[in-house]
Amino acid sequence: MKSYIQLVQNIQIGPRVSTAQYQYTLQGIDQAELFAIAPKLQERIRQLPGLLDVNSDLQLGSRQASIDIDRDAAARLGVTVEQVRSTLYSAFGGREVSTIFTPSNDYRVILEVAPKDKEDPSALSRLHVRTHTGTLVPLDAIARVRLEAAPLSISHQGQLPAVTISFNLAPGTSLGQAVQAIEQAQRDIGMPASILAGFQGTAEVFQSSMGNQLVLIIAALVTIYIVLGILYESFVHPLTILSGLPSAGIGALLTLMAFGRT
Repeated sequence: MKSYIQLVQNIQIGPRVSTAQYQYTLQGIDQAELFAIAPKLQERIRQLPGLLDVNSDLQLGSRQASIDIDRDAAARLGVTVEQVRSTLYSAFGGREVSTIFTPSNDYRVILEVAPKDKEDPSALSRLHVRTHTGTLVPLDAIARVRLEAAPLSISHQGQLPAVTISFNLAPGTSLGQAVQAIEQAQRDIGMPASILAGFQGTAEVFQSSMGNQLVLIIAALVTIYIVLGILYESFVHPLTILSGLPSAGIGALLTLMAFGRT
């Protein structure tokens, strides 16, 4: 059993809920390709120093029965794909076949196999498909049942299937270092071009702010210059005051380093 401790904040950035504070989401049109590359990236991120509690919402713990139809055999026996689909839906899909009307209520009649026949995939071999001539053909004669792993649930972001990898930061590791390390890990495993990847929540906001940091600094300096110019009624005095910012910034950094603060 794994337990995760997460800080509860009054303002939560990002709608996705996970077991860790930061999220990295993969999206793709090809679901099989997405489910194949996500565990590789998760394992690569788990090996990065400074990242803790790496996990994802992809859980391939369910079993799925896939039916591969032999179209040549089905054509020889006069069975179409639609007839196979209709038979499976009647057996396991809950088809409504009739309604019983009474003076006080209505009762829908649902067609399905017995509950005991839903517990084992071998029940599929006992199904028969009715051809257009009315004869019954065993499903085993025209199809092969293949058991494979399947996800317990499929998350979506927008309209695309998505897998979210969550992580926490170790003490002394900054979010900027984690972002750079994960982007490098993505390049190392050779992410397919059809997979879209990006940070969510707090990490996404941090990455966006870092991209506009230079513009924000310039805008702040221009705003300070205008305010000082209005106060001193001069174009030169604001420049004199702003010229002391570099030395003040260096002094502040040296003071933090001297006292072991970040």
